[in-house]
Parts: sequence; structure tokens; C-alpha cells
Amino acid sequence: MKQLLTLTMGFAALLSSAVLAQSWIFFAPPERDFRVLFPGSPTRLDTPSGSVEFRTDTGTYQYSVFRHDPRRISSIAAWRDDIVQRSSNDDQYAAEQDDRDLGPNEFIFRTGMTWTLHRLVLETGRSYELVVKAGPDDGIPRQAARDFFNSFQMRGASGFPVFTNLPAPDSCQARDNAFARRFCEYLTCQAAGYENHPACAGIPRFLKN
Repeated sequence: MKQLLTLTMGFAALLSSAVLAQSWIFFAPPERDFRVLFPGSPTRLDTPSGSVEFRTDTGTYQYSVFRHDPRRISSIAAWRDDIVQRSSNDDQYAAEQDDRDLGPNEFIFRTGMTWTLHRLVLETGRSYELVVKAGPDDGIPRQAARDFFNSFQMRGASGFPVFTNLPAPDSCQARDNAFARRFCEYLTCQAAGYENHPACAGIPRFLKN
């Protein structure tokens, strides 16, 4: 029992160290049309449909932002059909899952053994899709996924908006694991007024217009 406890504590310490070492970044592409909190520097990928994907893979979860052509993805229905079409193949079909916790612009799909949670952001002349992907044994990290979604901002005529209505960094301690807590802290510590909060020590302030 003592050996098991030691192994468990060692694994927790290793996980905590890995989370702290993660290269968190508030990313904006060269076009400066949006910004979002990624748990690592993203890779830019061109898709066959003409969309652009910005993707970070943590090894357990995959976080993506798609910039779609608004002439092609201009409604919730068109976006849902696009997810099914690009995710399905001859062997696997992207099956939509019923979930009462989702907003009207959100979907969760299962394709084979892979789960994906999607949120669509539509504005006149602009169309974006945020996706969190997980394997069968991990499940969608709901808390970190919400932080990822909520960190997304589109740039307006006067720059990026100021974050408002974010919870205090103290609330992050209630998260399920070290990764979710750190994601929460990196987001909430960007809000004005928390510069000297103990939880924000060592977290850079990324947000500038």
C-alpha cells in the first residue's frame, strides 16, 4: 500500500511538472483576425476544403481553430454537415451525440473511438470553428474545453475586446486536474485586477491590442 501511494504521489508530481512546463500561448495569426489561448504553439494547416486549421496537440488532447470561408459555412446546419463530411470515411461515420450541456452553436461527435467537441463562432463575413479532440480513454476535458472556447476573441475595428466576467483565479482550484487548473489560471489571470494575485505569479500577461 505504501509503495502504491508513493507511486501515485510520484505520478502526480510528474504530471504537475509537465503541466507547468507546457508552452502556453495566447496565439494570434499573422492576419491578427483572432486570438485564443493554446496549450502550446500551434501548427498552421491548409485543409482540402479551403479552410485553415491552427492546431496544438498535447499528446492527450488536440485543440484546433478552423478559419472557414464564410460563403461556405454561413449557418449552423451547413457547419454540422461539414463536420460529418470531413470526419467520416469509408469505415467510420461521425455520429452526433445527444448532450444537454451543449449550447445552440455546439456539437459533440464520436467517430470510431475518437470524441470531438465543437463550437461555431459566426459573425458577418467571418466563420470560425473551435474543436477539442480526445481519444476513447480520456473523454472530452469539459472544463479545459470551455476555457479554450471562452478564450477565443475576434478582432474588431478598435482591436481585441477586454476580457470581462471571468471568474477569479481562486476558482481554478476546484478544477478536476492540474491541466484544467493551469488552463483556467492562464485565462483568468489575463483579466485586469489580478496582476498581483498569488495564483498568477509567473504567468505572463499576453493580452495587448
